[in-house]
Amino acid sequence: MEIRLATLDDIPALHALEARYFVENLSASERTEGYISVQHSQQWFTSAIATDGIHVATTDTGSLAGFIAITAPPSDPNATPSPILQAMVDLAQTLDYNGTPIAAQRYAFRGPVLIDEGARGHGLYSRFNAITRQAYADIFDTGVLFVSTENPRSVHTTTTKLKAESLTIFEVDGKKYHFMAFSF
Repeated sequence: MEIRLATLDDIPALHALEARYFVENLSASERTEGYISVQHSQQWFTSAIATDGIHVATTDTGSLAGFIAITAPPSDPNATPSPILQAMVDLAQTLDYNGTPIAAQRYAFRGPVLIDEGARGHGLYSRFNAITRQAYADIFDTGVLFVSTENPRSVHTTTTKLKAESLTIFEVDGKKYHFMAFSF
């Protein structure tokens, strides 16, 4: 598989892959393999691609096998972030990581990270981690992300392979999420 920066032409495939693994589109048994808690808009994908914030993995036939996003915290005071993102921005003001308030660090949002079922088990998650650490280590010190407390596979993968730490659990619309951080 090839990993490269996403282009605007990738947006339909990104949307389709994200929709396929969105929590509300999966059965309870399918959710045990991990899922995405939020579906992103075309505007979000366009913005993330414009800032070189999405890497995609493609197969030999050119189909999308997965993607990872690394984006800066929202800076537009007129934008209304999703409730989960707003909760994370607020928590970044109060939580410390490595002895320093997250908001005082150069931090980025990590995610979503999605690997199609057929591409799992081939080291793609570790490759995504290595490529994004290399690409963003000079820009960001800390990465933050959220994972549903009801998504144990993703919690396990994030804590064991990425070495992210759960700093707190927060609630949005009756659902609980881990607020996690890691060092680039």
